[in-house]
Amino acid sequence: MKTTKIGERAVVLYDSIDELPILRFHAYNKMLLIDAGVGSDLNDWDAHIEKAIRFIRKEKPDLAEKELDNLRQNVYFVQSAISPKYLAFACLVKSVDGTEYNDMTADGLQKVLDLFADAPNAELTAQLEAVKKKIDKELQLYFPKLFDDATVKEYYDQLKQRTMLMLDAIIKGDESDKREEIDHITTLLLTYTKPKSFSGSDSVEIQYDKQFENMCLMLSQHLHVNPKSFTVLEYYNAFEYIKEQAKKASRKSQNKAI
Repeated sequence: MKTTKIGERAVVLYDSIDELPILRFHAYNKMLLIDAGVGSDLNDWDAHIEKAIRFIRKEKPDLAEKELDNLRQNVYFVQSAISPKYLAFACLVKSVDGTEYNDMTADGLQKVLDLFADAPNAELTAQLEAVKKKIDKELQLYFPKLFDDATVKEYYDQLKQRTMLMLDAIIKGDESDKREEIDHITTLLLTYTKPKSFSGSDSVEIQYDKQFENMCLMLSQHLHVNPKSFTVLEYYNAFEYIKEQAKKASRKSQNKAI
């Protein structure tokens, strides 16, 4: 765990998968999922508009409609002063000034966040990014098959290509011959991930919670444990153990059949 100071408050943060409880990690991931799809501020509002325009140009009105629906949710968050990004940070807070906080409901997380009302947003963002980077690095190190996303590399390859085209145009002092190609890659980047629904019974939040519960049931049935009491490291290690045992059982069965 990490002990730090935010504003005038002494804060202890979970920053390692061998200590971070899986229930906190689930809440943390869900908030980041909402932030990625809906957003927390007016900058995200502008991004939704731009994506919706690009989807319309690509003649994908269904995706444009989802993007606009997420824009509506974004406006509600801004008006209600709700920030999924900073609620994700609140999930990582173990204690403030010696008092522990374990309520992972939206109201409980908001109460934690309210304790930092006087702290600059940039400070909260810096703390979140530092811890997120460390957790992501540990997950990729321990469980590369689960958390090493090849699509991220593809995205950054496209981003690099766009940057090189823009630099080439600047050097030559003429963007006209590169403008169409740059705009095409820009559209690819902005529409790289399809918008997901964050409302209704099929919302991403509900599906994410169901998947987590199903995973817990599977671990409980195979290992006769309470997976919700696990740390992140224990949880995913148990999952990989079950997968490995299933592979061995399958190979054994195939050998017997030969």
